[in-house]
Amino acid sequence: MGVFIKICGVCSQEDLKGVTELEPDAVGFILWPGSKRHVKPDTVGKWTKDAPKGIKKVGVFVNPTPDEVKQAAEQAQLDVVQLHGEESPDFCAQLSLPIWKAIHLNRPLPAPLSDYDVEAFLLDHHGGVQPGGTGVAVDWAAAARFVADVPKKVLLAGGLNRDNVAEALGHVRPWGVDVSSGVESDVGKKDLMKVKDFIVTCRGVE
Repeated sequence: MGVFIKICGVCSQEDLKGVTELEPDAVGFILWPGSKRHVKPDTVGKWTKDAPKGIKKVGVFVNPTPDEVKQAAEQAQLDVVQLHGEESPDFCAQLSLPIWKAIHLNRPLPAPLSDYDVEAFLLDHHGGVQPGGTGVAVDWAAAARFVADVPKKVLLAGGLNRDNVAEALGHVRPWGVDVSSGVESDVGKKDLMKVKDFIVTCRGVE
């Protein structure tokens, strides 16, 4: 099986249609109001009514309440919850959907990794104010060690684009990759040629 590909930060129905036609494995929507790429869950739900069924819909949250996640997941018809804040293992245990927990290698962990009963970890760079989506690459050597040491699926994010993703995959060997700003023409606007090139490059890596 090839690398799992998630295109995140989809901000319009037009971009959703264009991206899904290129057949990534997942698309992501930023449901945290503090993001420049924020979209509302009910809006996402309207967009995704006719979206391809085989592509996972991932909602990105930062320090939400369990009720906020559950309501948003229902409205947006999410398949996966991605958590980018200080969410604890106990918090994760309250959610019924599969969870991808973001880990920032440049910051202390909120709890031991072994305490998290999640489907996958996502490695990203924390930019101080922004808990992700900074366009800054993680330390690939540290990411590779994380992948080798942790017996769960790992997605690599942070600073990826069509020009460096093959090299990143070669160094880190993650289960999947997550890209947002690296396939944009402007904040919140996807460049479909960049998206296509990114996907084709990933599919070509063995």
